Amino acid sequence: MNDIASRPTAAKPVFTTDMPKPDGIRDTIESIVVAFILAFVFRAFVVEAFVIPTGSMAPGLHGKHAQHRCGVCNYSFSYGIRESILLPQNRLITGTLENKGGFFVRCPNCGWNGDGNDNLNTSSETRITGDSGDRILVLKWPYDVGGALLGPKRWDVVVFKDPQDGETNFIKRLIGLPGEVLELIDGDVYAAPAKDIPADIRDALSKPPTPGNSDFRRLNSDQELRLAKSLTIQRKTKIAQESLWILHYNHDFKPDLSLMQTSPGFHPPYWHAKSGDAGSDWDASTPVIRFTPKSDTEQWIELVGRPIQDQYAYNDVSMIPSNPINVGDVRLKFVLFPELAKMTAQPTDGSLMLALRKGFDEFDIRIQTDGTVIMERPGERGIKRELDRGKTNAFATGKPIEVEYENLDYRVSLRINGEEVIATKDSDYSPNMRQLLERPYRDGRYSQAAVMIGAKNLPLELRHVAVHRDVFYRSDCELDSESPAGRHNPYARYPGWGTATNPILLRDGPPDYFCCGDNSPQSKDSRMWSDVSPLLIERGDYQNGTVPGDQMIGQAFFVYWPSGYRFSADTPAVIPNVGRMRIIR
Repeated sequence: MNDIASRPTAAKPVFTTDMPKPDGIRDTIESIVVAFILAFVFRAFVVEAFVIPTGSMAPGLHGKHAQHRCGVCNYSFSYGIRESILLPQNRLITGTLENKGGFFVRCPNCGWNGDGNDNLNTSSETRITGDSGDRILVLKWPYDVGGALLGPKRWDVVVFKDPQDGETNFIKRLIGLPGEVLELIDGDVYAAPAKDIPADIRDALSKPPTPGNSDFRRLNSDQELRLAKSLTIQRKTKIAQESLWILHYNHDFKPDLSLMQTSPGFHPPYWHAKSGDAGSDWDASTPVIRFTPKSDTEQWIELVGRPIQDQYAYNDVSMIPSNPINVGDVRLKFVLFPELAKMTAQPTDGSLMLALRKGFDEFDIRIQTDGTVIMERPGERGIKRELDRGKTNAFATGKPIEVEYENLDYRVSLRINGEEVIATKDSDYSPNMRQLLERPYRDGRYSQAAVMIGAKNLPLELRHVAVHRDVFYRSDCELDSESPAGRHNPYARYPGWGTATNPILLRDGPPDYFCCGDNSPQSKDSRMWSDVSPLLIERGDYQNGTVPGDQMIGQAFFVYWPSGYRFSADTPAVIPNVGRMRIIR
């Protein structure tokens, strides 16, 4: 068949001089207008995108930041940056800083600080261009509908208008709800329904402190103690807590301990045999910790070195307002590989022991090879009192075992392979409110944490051993007095709202909310608001330190564009980092 002949005859073009009908143009314009209206309605009432401007919610959410890889332990982390530390070419200053606008930072894993100079050392890899903050999506309509089901809930990450100017969008974590009295004590959140508080205490808290009065307290000592009896600790939800655990040490990134001799100020965390290095059956010299029993005695290792404190690698160390504070709420997490096959006979009395200590309170766990789990609490003269016991079949499977042991919000619990096996009851362990109010939490003896691991007659390997600490909401803060308005504010330099000895009454109508940043040492939040926007002043019903209900925008729920990858050091971060796109908790 002829190829040319087989081609179809081309149709002749048809030309017309007819113009579109007026109705067609109008319909097109109306469709475009409707599309814009729907887009604006969607943005105004359903979902809106925001950019995180600062690091007050670090390390979970990043503001403007850069990446750094520690040259000692090889751990990579983010740190916040300020415009003052950027050169004209937008390159970060590194090396010796000479106090000319550098950034003072420490590794969150090993504590290395640049050979004692507290700066980004040139021996470590640093991203030399800064990244903008995380871009997030905020769900708005549930808060507009409100109610018990859809309205704001404690531990939500929320976006709202800054009460100090009425324009800036702030992002914090919601920790206080309308209709309750709230007080931050020893780093934890305590609250009670306002209706359950004695009337004289409610009346005192409903009045602001007397301006200019150096004795700022609205409650006397007797009222403080009576209020404390009504307050209960507000435990975090499991979902929120996953964002509030902050790394203290991950043994997968083991630091070079030889630097302890050459750099006297370097005190990294490391696992050390309690009986001394000589003769110990524990070996923590590699990222995999091994126990090879040579006798039938129990032996322990303890995490020593840098204490567990509320330090943030994200923060400029030189900008921290006060010294770090000991944190007693910690979690020990690892994967256990029992090596029973290496023994000629499976031991019947082999066991793994775990111990957490917060101040003078210690809780010990014993996991036996037959699956029995026993929780004990040492008492006077070292005599242990059994609190509870449980059962697990994890050893029987012969597979790796995920173990999490935590002391959190006055509750100690053990989870094996994600399932809670044993935990304390309030009758076993609860806060002593009188002691918490009478002694300052800066007395580190009462909140210092200790983490220990022991074993007996059980060959094992521990991998991915990590210790995290909980967020610590500070009370050692004052109302802001640095801004022009703050200098004339009668409450400037008063203790923070809602902090220890200065509780706050959150009204039910109009509703008041109390919000704090996860990065407590460097978060200007409800604790420190002293200025008030003209809009709220005109309303006449605003209470310092709160977010009015009508200033709530919505709940942050997704990081849709974290800091991206670059083609080179001098190009913008245009490649999406899909691995860090995540649900906000």
